[in-house]
Amino acid sequence: MNLAGKKVVVTRRKKQAGEMAALLKAKGAIPILFPTIEILPPRDWGPVDKAIETIGSYQWVVFTSANGVEFFFRRARLLGKDPKRDLEKLKICAIGPATARALEREGLPPLVVPKRFIAEEVLEALKTQGIRGCRILLPRAEMGRDILPKGLLQEGGLVDVAITYRTVTPEIAEEDKKKVLDAHIYTFTSPSTAINFFSIMRDLPLQQSLAKGIVASIGPITTQALRGIGVKANVEAKEHTVAGLIRALEEF
Repeated sequence: MNLAGKKVVVTRRKKQAGEMAALLKAKGAIPILFPTIEILPPRDWGPVDKAIETIGSYQWVVFTSANGVEFFFRRARLLGKDPKRDLEKLKICAIGPATARALEREGLPPLVVPKRFIAEEVLEALKTQGIRGCRILLPRAEMGRDILPKGLLQEGGLVDVAITYRTVTPEIAEEDKKKVLDAHIYTFTSPSTAINFFSIMRDLPLQQSLAKGIVASIGPITTQALRGIGVKANVEAKEHTVAGLIRALEEF
C-alpha cells in the first residue's frame, strides 16, 4: 500500500507518538495524533522503593517496556541512587528494541533481547540463561500480563514484581473524536491503546469508518485484544515495532 495521502490514526501516548508520526510523514501519510493512554506513577511506590534499596540482592532485572525503564530510573534518582552504577552489576533483559534503546540511553545495554517482542519469548530467552534460584526483579505496568512472572516462577526463579507505572484513559474533546471518523488507517501499538480507543469512541458511529478503513496491529497480543472487543485486525506487524508496523502497512 502506498501511504501517501492516507490519514493514519496514531493512538500511542503523546510523548511516544513523535517517532511514529515522523516515520509516517516521511512516507507521505497524514498522522492524526489521538493519544489513548496517559501514564501515571503507581498508586504505591513502596515495592519499587524496596527493590531499589535492595537492588544488589538481585541477579536479573527484566524490563518489559520503555515506560518501565523511564519510571524506574526516575524514581531511583529521586531516592538519591545512581541506577547505572547499581544495575551494571546485574544481568538485564529487555522485551524489545524500544526498551533496549531506553536502557542504552542510560548506558546499560541489555544482555538479553528476545527475537520476538512478547512475554512468551522473553521467558524462553531467559530459560536458556539458567535462572533457577536467581532473584529476578520485574518492573512493569499495573495491568501487565501474568504470563512472564508465573513462567519465571515455574522455572525456579524468585520473582519480585514492582509496579512502576499505570495507564489511564485521557479525556478527549468531542471535536477531536470526530476527526478520526474519516481516517483511512487505525493503528494500535498495545492492548491498552486498542481497548482505550474503543472505549473513548463508544458513543460515535465508528463501525462504518472501520468497515471502510484498515485496522493495523503491532503484534499478536494487540491483535488478541482487538479480537476480544470484536474488532478484526486487517494488518499485523511481523516485527513488533513501530517501524515494523509501518512496513506491514506498506506491504499490505
